[in-house]
Amino acid sequence: MKNQRIYMCEDSLEGILSAVHAAYMSRYGHEYQTITAGDYVESSLFAEIIPVETDVDKAARVADAVIHKISGYAWLLVKYAAMSCHMDKADTIYHFLVKGFRIGRKVTEQLADPVVMRILKLERGVMREKDHFYGFVRFQELSSGILFAKIAPKHHQLPLAAEHFADRYPMENWMIYDERRHEVCVHEAGKGWWIAENVTPNEGAVSDVSDSQRQFEQWWKQFYETIGIKERENPRCRMNMMPKMYWSNMPEMMGK
Repeated sequence: MKNQRIYMCEDSLEGILSAVHAAYMSRYGHEYQTITAGDYVESSLFAEIIPVETDVDKAARVADAVIHKISGYAWLLVKYAAMSCHMDKADTIYHFLVKGFRIGRKVTEQLADPVVMRILKLERGVMREKDHFYGFVRFQELSSGILFAKIAPKHHQLPLAAEHFADRYPMENWMIYDERRHEVCVHEAGKGWWIAENVTPNEGAVSDVSDSQRQFEQWWKQFYETIGIKERENPRCRMNMMPKMYWSNMPEMMGK
């Protein structure tokens, strides 16, 4: 009986795919291998811990294999599942791909399979948050003229938000800061965007809003209070439609 191997990788799509590549190339046996993303690994007495460096080229090769040997839909499931906040996502992706490379595009139809069901659930969780998350993003115009927004989503939504707002505001200079993951997306007007990691913004700079922004926020709060009907207030319904975890970065909800 072989000892279990645990591949530890960076918590990113490229990191997870690098670990998948390492696990496949080891020829050790898929049933004896698991993958975990991030710094934490559940201890096991006889398990061998193998750190995996992120290799963009190897990750790209795995991505290409998923698209051509399984399907484009399978690739989307992997891509979005990797953005989930759940700790089992890396191992779920690995074992989903093991099945996918064995049986091909029909793997996504195996709804009775627990691994397939799990990756679908991870993908749905990310996409469900994405579908209503954009409505909670509040940009502020800083004195420098840059539009700045703070977010704290449950899942890793910054890459998806970057694509969305780059399409919506292509000629604006803007930044979106994920305060939960300490990442910032920077977009230059008329150009592309990029994400920087391990960032802590200067609170003085990001709180220095323009006069027009201050006035607009006052109008927006006034409008929000005015359209409300006290007799029809339903706090539980409001929290269902507007989860409380987003309130800290929404001017109209501060102090609620």
